[in-house]
Amino acid sequence: MPELPEVEFARRCLARWTGGRRILRVEFDSRAGRIFRPAAPALVAKGLTGARVKSVGRIGKHLLVRLEKGGASLGLLSHLGMTGKWLRSGAGLDPPSHSRARLFLDDGKILHYQDPRLFGRLRMVPGARFEEVREVAALGPDPLPGIDRSRLAAALSRTRLPIKVKLLDQSLLPGVGNIHAAEACFRARIHPGRPSHELSLSEVGRLADGVLASFRSALEAEKGPGITYLEEGGANPFLVYGREGENCPRCRREEIRRIVQAGRSTFFCPRCQR
Repeated sequence: MPELPEVEFARRCLARWTGGRRILRVEFDSRAGRIFRPAAPALVAKGLTGARVKSVGRIGKHLLVRLEKGGASLGLLSHLGMTGKWLRSGAGLDPPSHSRARLFLDDGKILHYQDPRLFGRLRMVPGARFEEVREVAALGPDPLPGIDRSRLAAALSRTRLPIKVKLLDQSLLPGVGNIHAAEACFRARIHPGRPSHELSLSEVGRLADGVLASFRSALEAEKGPGITYLEEGGANPFLVYGREGENCPRCRREEIRRIVQAGRSTFFCPRCQR
């Protein structure tokens, strides 16, 4: 599932591909209506046609595309769901498999929103008022470029949830998902089962550093024209995630273990993380 680094990579690609470009027309997969909720796909296509892209932002796992049409502001909220990604191709080429929406730009290029599992979302936002969208309004401050350690410490002090589970709360650090929560705990040398309220201020600081370091590492690993997820056979760039049974990359004396927390797999080193 895409987390903040993958979505930030998508944002950078979209910003590079669309800056100042006008959308000439939009095609969509009629079988993928749920992606465009709550509007009908045809209404989304009509709304985007003729609009010019002004900027592409991001908060957490949400892409915020700001457009202008007829002198009015318009927004497109894009969430990649479990398997979504944005791709670009030239005119006259066959669309990639599972292309659910196709935006034809005035430079002759085509943007494809690809989503095999249909868990993503493309939502029109009148006036680009993203702050009025419920799921956006519920998010905490974006972790990039920095994390407010005092705010983080205060939030953690109020809950007994295991720290790795709490990190999945998007009102805390939006964009942190299952992978980077586990990676951050490893980098911080904190056991993922520790109750959040027990962490010291220095441990909270290490955890914040671990989140940011994990994000930076993942962003640096994105080099191709599009995202390749682990489930698609991509290389595993992570320190502990998906490495059950392998030697710990830090202590080299213990094997990485896997436990299940809140229905999600957590990977950690029982020697390094306390």
